[in-house]
Amino acid sequence: MATIKEIAKHAKVSVGSVSNVINGKTQNMELIQKVENSIEELGGYRPDANARSLKGTKSKMIGVIVPDVTQREYGEFLYNLEVKLREKGYSILLKCNRNNIQIKKKCIAECMGQSVDGIVMYSPLEEKTQDILRESNLPAVLITPKEMPDFYGDSVVIDYKEAFETAMRGFWQEGKTQIGLIMEKNLLEDSSLLNIYLDFCGDDSLIKFVERSQEQGFLAFFELFSKYPQIEGVVASAEAIAQGIRKALDILNIKHFPVVVMKESSWIEDSECYEAQLSISQKQVAKKAVQRLLDGIERPSLHDNKVSIVSAKYDKIPSAKEGIKKDSGKLRFAMYDCSSARSLQMLAQIYEKESGKEITFDLFSYSELEGLLYAQSEAQNSYYDGFMMDITWFEGLVESKGVQNLDGFRKQNLEFFDSFVEDALENLGMYVESLYGIPFMSGAQILFYQKDLFEDQGLKIRFKRMYGEALVPPKTWSQFNLIAEFFTKAKNRFSPVEYGVSIPRGENVYTTIGFLSRLWSYGSAIFDDRGKVVVNNANSIAALKNLVESYKFTSGKSLQTWNSIADEFSEGRSAMAILYDSDAGDINNYTNSKVAGNIGYALLPGGTPVLGGWSLGLNRYGENKKHAEHFLKWACGSQNGILLPLLGGSTLRKDFYKRSDLENLQPWKNLILESYKQSKKRSMPEILDESRWKNNIYTSLIPREIVRVMNEEISEEIAIEQMEKNIKELVMN
Repeated sequence: MATIKEIAKHAKVSVGSVSNVINGKTQNMELIQKVENSIEELGGYRPDANARSLKGTKSKMIGVIVPDVTQREYGEFLYNLEVKLREKGYSILLKCNRNNIQIKKKCIAECMGQSVDGIVMYSPLEEKTQDILRESNLPAVLITPKEMPDFYGDSVVIDYKEAFETAMRGFWQEGKTQIGLIMEKNLLEDSSLLNIYLDFCGDDSLIKFVERSQEQGFLAFFELFSKYPQIEGVVASAEAIAQGIRKALDILNIKHFPVVVMKESSWIEDSECYEAQLSISQKQVAKKAVQRLLDGIERPSLHDNKVSIVSAKYDKIPSAKEGIKKDSGKLRFAMYDCSSARSLQMLAQIYEKESGKEITFDLFSYSELEGLLYAQSEAQNSYYDGFMMDITWFEGLVESKGVQNLDGFRKQNLEFFDSFVEDALENLGMYVESLYGIPFMSGAQILFYQKDLFEDQGLKIRFKRMYGEALVPPKTWSQFNLIAEFFTKAKNRFSPVEYGVSIPRGENVYTTIGFLSRLWSYGSAIFDDRGKVVVNNANSIAALKNLVESYKFTSGKSLQTWNSIADEFSEGRSAMAILYDSDAGDINNYTNSKVAGNIGYALLPGGTPVLGGWSLGLNRYGENKKHAEHFLKWACGSQNGILLPLLGGSTLRKDFYKRSDLENLQPWKNLILESYKQSKKRSMPEILDESRWKNNIYTSLIPREIVRVMNEEISEEIAIEQMEKNIKELVMN
C-alpha cells in the first residue's frame, strides 16, 4: 500500500490533487481516473498517521489505563473497547498501572505526552491522580465499582448490589448463613454490599480483604477455613481470587462447596465449577465508555459529564444432566440434516450415558423428510418416535393426524414453557390453540456483510461518487442492489471482492423466501387476511424485478441450501449474504472462514424478514410416547440452551440471547430477537383432505416461475400472473 506522496509521484500530479480525489472533493473525472489507476497499481492507499496528526488538532489516539492485562476481565474489556474505537477511527495507547498510585500518575503523564485525545481508566482513582487529569482538562472516563462524586469526567459505575443480594438470598433460602467474603477492599467502601451481607449473615467475622490474585485467594480461604471450619460458602470479588479458592478446596479435599464469583460468565469455564456468577458484560462497559468519551471529544461545548451504570446479573448455569431419569430401551427420531440436528445428535450422548436409553437420529434432506413424515402418518407407522417439523409443514402434518397432541404435557410442565422466545410457541408449536410441537431450531433472517468493506474510506468515497448515496448497510432492497452492483467486479473493476451478494437460487423454498421478504416490503402478499390469492399486482411485479436484479450480482452458482450460501460467503468472495441465524454459525469459525472476525450484521432490508424455525414433535402412532416426551423436554430445556449453539446449532430459549459470554462466538445474537419482532409467517390456505400439498406453494409453485424468469423464458409480469393461477388451482382443488 502507498502513501499519498507515493501515489502523487506515480500519477504525476500534486499531493493536493491526490488528497482531493481521496476525500471526494473533485469531480474531475480525468484526474480521478489517473489517481485511482495509480492507487490500484500500487496496491491501495495507506494514510500517513503522523502527517495527519501534525496537520489536524486530533491525534485519533485514546489512552487506556488498566491494572493488569493478564486478568480476564481487563482483556475482555480491552478487546471490546478497541473494536468500538476502531469503528470510530480511533486507536489505543495501552498502559498498565498495577494498582500502584505512582505508576498510575506516570501512565497518565505518558498518555498526555503522546497527545492522546482522551483517557479511559479502569480502576479507582486516588485524589492526587484525579488532580493531574482535572488540570489537563482532557476528556476522561473512569470505570469503577463505586461512584466518585468528585471526579471531573464521566464515570461508568459497575453496580453489583442487586446481583449480590440475589446470591446472598439464595444462600439464606438454603439455610446457609456462614458465608465468607474474599474480596478487594474498595468494593465494600461505600457500605452498600456490606449492609446487604450483614442483613443475611449478621456480622463481619468471615470477611477477608485481599489483593486480586490467585495466591491471595488461596491464602485467604485457608485462613478462613482454619478459623471457621463451619463456613458454608464464599463470594469472591474476582476470577483470580476464585481460582485460588478452588485450589485451596482441592488441597483440603472439600467437595460440593459453593463458590460465587464476580466475573463475566463463561459457560465453558464456569459450568460445574462455580455455584454462580455475578456477571458484568465487558462489552457493555466498553460501549458506554466509548459513547461518553467520544461525546466529550467530538462535542466538547455540548458535553455534560454523567455517571453511567452497568448492573451485574446473577447467573446460575444449570447442568445438562438435570432432569434425566434412569431408563433403558431405544428411541428413534427423523431429523432434517442441518447443524441443529447434528448438534442435538452429539448432545444426546449425555442423555444416553445418564439414562441408559439409546437414541438414534436418521438425517434426511428437506424434501425427503417432508415426504417421509406424510407417508408415515398415512401408514400409521410407529417406526419413528418423534421428528423435526418445519414451520410451513406444521399445519399440514397436524391435519394429517400423525402428530401427537401435547396439551397434557404442557399442563404438567407450565414452567418449562415460560422462557421461550416471545411467540415461538405459538408460531412453531401451536395449532388451533393446542400444542403439537416444542420449539427447537430458530429461524431469524439476518443480513451479513464484510465489515471492512463498509468502513473503507476510499470505497465510501467511490460509492458516493458513483451513486450519490452513502455506503452503509442497506435498509431497502433498492439500496441492497446498488451495493451489490458496486461490489461485483464485473460491474466495478475496483471492487475488492468478486460478487456483491450470496443468495439461494433454483426451484426450492429458499428462492421463495428471497422473493417473500421483498414482496412483503413492497406492500404485497400471496394471500389476504381472508385467504384469497392476491399476488397478481404491480407491487409483486416490482418485488420480483428487484429479486431478479439481485441475481446479476451473484456468482451465478446454483446455491440450493443455506449452508452453501454460508460457505460461499465464508470464502470471502461476496460482500454480503442473507442467512438464517441457525445456519450462520460457521461463518465466524476462524478455522474454516476467511471472513471470521470481520463480520458486520444488520436487520434485513425492507424490514419484513420471513419467519423460519423448526419444532420437535412426537409420532401419534409411536410406541414409546412417554419416554419420547421426556427426551423432548430434556432436549429443548433451558439447560441445553447454551450447549446446542456451542455445538453448532441454535436455540429458542431467551436466556441464551441475554448472555454476554457467547457474543464473540455469535456477535450477531443480540440482533436475533429484533429480527423476530419484524418477521412475518407464511400464510397457509385451507385445502381440505390435501394438507400435504400446502407447502408446495412455497417449494414449487412460486420458485418455478422465478426460475423461468431467470432463464428468460417469461417476463416478470407473466410469472406473477402464472403464480396466482397455479395457487388458485391448488386451493380450489
